[in-house]
Amino acid sequence: MNSGSEQKLSMDELLEKNRPAQMAQATPQPPAQELTPPPEVHSTRAEWEDLQNDLYTLGYHTERQIGYLKRISELLAQLPTRTQMEELLKTVKHLERMSEQAGKRNEKRFSLPGIRLPRLWLPHLDGPTWTVLLMGTGALLLLWWGLDTIWSSLSLLSL
Repeated sequence: MNSGSEQKLSMDELLEKNRPAQMAQATPQPPAQELTPPPEVHSTRAEWEDLQNDLYTLGYHTERQIGYLKRISELLAQLPTRTQMEELLKTVKHLERMSEQAGKRNEKRFSLPGIRLPRLWLPHLDGPTWTVLLMGTGALLLLWWGLDTIWSSLSLLSL
């Protein structure tokens, strides 16, 4: 890199020059040649086994997540698409308009008001009352039949 005075300086030197004065004095940087690499640390067999167990567990959970994602994608595929939703919305709006029109009276048509018959109201009757009514009706029918028979026989006699 070039500095303002056209001298070629390294990145470390430029950083050193641009650092505030207090900070530069407090932490002097050792030259890059004096740095020693850290000693190599080798893992024990137990640590390797722990790492392998962790990897197997991670793989198991990954497989489960993949299964969940597949299931979610199958469920999402069953949902309607945007175009299907728009078509459904149009259909619903059309049905709403049709139902509003059906509720309004049409001025071009003429129809007579419907004739409503009076509603028959029967009082609540229990079983014995119905029995008595049916027996009374039967007795009246029997009397009617008897009177008819007598009338027809009298009419034959008068001829």
